[in-house]
Amino acid sequence: MIPFVKMQGNGNDFIVLDNRDVRFSSDDLFSMARTYCRRRSSLGADGILVVENSQEADFTMRLFNADGSEGEMCGNGARCIARYAFEKKIAGNEQSFSTLAGIMKAVVTPPFVDLDMGTVPLSSGWFNRPLSVGARSFDTSFLVVGVPHLVLFLEEDALTREETIETGRELCHTYALFPNGTNVNFVVPNDDTHIASVTYERGVEDLTDSCGTGSTASAIAWVLRNAAIPSEAVVEVKNPGGVNFVTLCFDPSGESVAASLKGRALMVAEGALFEN
Repeated sequence: MIPFVKMQGNGNDFIVLDNRDVRFSSDDLFSMARTYCRRRSSLGADGILVVENSQEADFTMRLFNADGSEGEMCGNGARCIARYAFEKKIAGNEQSFSTLAGIMKAVVTPPFVDLDMGTVPLSSGWFNRPLSVGARSFDTSFLVVGVPHLVLFLEEDALTREETIETGRELCHTYALFPNGTNVNFVVPNDDTHIASVTYERGVEDLTDSCGTGSTASAIAWVLRNAAIPSEAVVEVKNPGGVNFVTLCFDPSGESVAASLKGRALMVAEGALFEN
């Protein structure tokens, strides 16, 4: 049997495993993600989070999406693993951990985790560019927040759920534009500091209830869509599963922005998976 904790961050749900004893290889984790993340036929989750040892931080976070692919980073996943590490006494309330996207820092004050998303480069992406999908044209931005995100701005109820999934899937796999694929965020603005965002997640291949890196990307794109680059901004991002608070501090040169993400990270259940 395999001990696990089930966690969720605003509805983005994960199976969390401790692999500091290197019980499981990467191939094992690939297979486990594909097996245990299947909904209805197994435990079900958007992905598996794995705690491993690190020589440069408190621990290493690895993320295996539901399709088995290993992701560079996940904002909600990072908040969940930080809460897990705190509760399991792997790290304190102020902690750092290694990811494929670099070292992340978090402050845990249960049930909230405030995650330092680091510095997001702006010069390598694009902003306010029209992009056509079939007969529809969208105002879009593209940037990398640990992982790639395409942000589409919509009028409220512009797309049905089925149309959103179809559009997200097509854009996610438009490799001519996005050689590594991309997450796709659909954003409906409310006012200058409040937006709604839903994400079609690469690797999950479906809409998810929340996405931390997607919330961050959506907030950055929204701020830059509507004003000259400010020094600071705080954006409340409403996901289907809950609210993420994104704080942004823009570099005066306009080439980058320091971002932090705050939201709930909840432990749902603890138990054992049966090996199969």
